[in-house]
Amino acid sequence: AAIPPDLTQQLNDPNPVIDEALLEQMIRFLGAAVLAAVIQSAAAVLASAGSVRAVAEIYLGTAPDWRASLSFAGRRLPAILLTGFLIIVAIGALSVGVWLVAGVTASASGALAVLAIVAWLIVVPWLAISWAPAIPVLVVEGSSPTEALARSFSLVRGRWWPTFGTLLTTWLIVAVLSGVASRILQAFLPEGNGVIAGMAVSVVIAVATTPFVVSVLAVLYFDLRTRREPFDLDRLAAEIGTSPPSNLEESPPPPLPPTPDRPDWPPLPPSPGE
Repeated sequence: AAIPPDLTQQLNDPNPVIDEALLEQMIRFLGAAVLAAVIQSAAAVLASAGSVRAVAEIYLGTAPDWRASLSFAGRRLPAILLTGFLIIVAIGALSVGVWLVAGVTASASGALAVLAIVAWLIVVPWLAISWAPAIPVLVVEGSSPTEALARSFSLVRGRWWPTFGTLLTTWLIVAVLSGVASRILQAFLPEGNGVIAGMAVSVVIAVATTPFVVSVLAVLYFDLRTRREPFDLDRLAAEIGTSPPSNLEESPPPPLPPTPDRPDWPPLPPSPGE
């Protein structure tokens, strides 16, 4: 959410006067920002595991059960949090290292600094896309966080560009819908509570769009997996801890028509009375 205009103006004032009203507004803004971040993170984590379970049940031909999905999400919650933490730490440490190198070498060698930044612009998106299916891998296959990262990397290898295109399209759809929804929701909110209202709109949009994004990741994971290895419904049901649907017993196929390569050729005429 954006910082309120009056707060921005006072913060940019060369001779600021921190009065009680400004301090209260700053505290409200920071509190709302922290609350929104916590709610969005919790929604993202629960939706990640729950949506993957629901998509897996759809693959099995059964109706998703939201209670079973949330229960399943709760059991994988620590592993999901640790996986997200590892991704953030890895990409963050790489980013800090690259920008430190760029800053140190900028005065001595501008070309080296530019090269470091270009490398960062290549490596970070490459890692982010390669690790995108890590949460579905973790949820479905029950692997550890480090195993999920390695497995995700293996699944995306050779399919990086199609994966990037799918995620970019998803991001554009979410960005457009979020922008439209934000305008509509803010039009109905009362005046004078800009900070809280803005945070509330952000939380509502995040909660609404997160299941869609995670469902796309789940479908992407199943697509990548079926392209690389044999995959059947019995195995999927075993991995997510459910039973495959019981199919009705199929009727035997009709007999094949007589052909010259079969011993009953030529077909015998029907006997009298048949």
